[in-house]
Amino acid sequence: NYVNSVPIVSSPLAQCLIVLVYLGLVLVILPRYMANRQPYQLKSFVHIYNVTQIVMNIWLCYMYVELMNYHPLKIWDNICSLVTSINEASDQTVYLKTTWLVHLYCLNKTLDLVDTIIFCLKKKQSQVTFLHVYHHIMMMFSSWSTFFYFRVELSATLIALNSLIHVVMYTYYFLANLGPSVRKYLWWKSHVTKLQIIQFLVAITLLAKLRMEGCKQSSYYAAMWVFTIGSILLLFCDFYSKTYKKKTI
Repeated sequence: NYVNSVPIVSSPLAQCLIVLVYLGLVLVILPRYMANRQPYQLKSFVHIYNVTQIVMNIWLCYMYVELMNYHPLKIWDNICSLVTSINEASDQTVYLKTTWLVHLYCLNKTLDLVDTIIFCLKKKQSQVTFLHVYHHIMMMFSSWSTFFYFRVELSATLIALNSLIHVVMYTYYFLANLGPSVRKYLWWKSHVTKLQIIQFLVAITLLAKLRMEGCKQSSYYAAMWVFTIGSILLLFCDFYSKTYKKKTI
């Protein structure tokens, strides 16, 4: 009932439409529009966007900690029902809180698409790579699919893990946007990518544990997320190797 009560998400078709519009904008419309124009600076807008992302992802992490009754790391032994087992509240209450967390995360994954639009308007089309676009689309589709079709408590942990990394990532972007005087001190860019790779490895480990424990969840859930995270992991490893390892040789 909750899922069907939210107009913008009441049908998966809405998400398909958003993705089609997104692809049309970043691959065709905006590159053509910017072809003979100077890049937009968008400094203030990017500041606001980055701060919004930082605050939203911190809030998602806090929601998870609260959902886990302030024991966020107690996941390994209770992976089948990690939220329910740690709370004394009714299953319905826990379910509603978990659903709201997943819903907010889905909205955040949709907001992430703005990253690419910013690249296009700043004429940084070289950053609109296959990895970048694929990552955004797959995370959005998998997140919304979880919201629509699956009720797996492990989703809360995966959300918190991803949100924590995004706090670090958008903090880096915020500082980089302050200009060259600050950017020269940001030596840890490659470590942000390392954190993303570690995050994917941890997520796959948790999904494998979910299957090995024989938890009563749909096998499609684990398969979907292993494919999504696994394929993105391979692309990130390739990116890291080509971008950072070459610099050390």
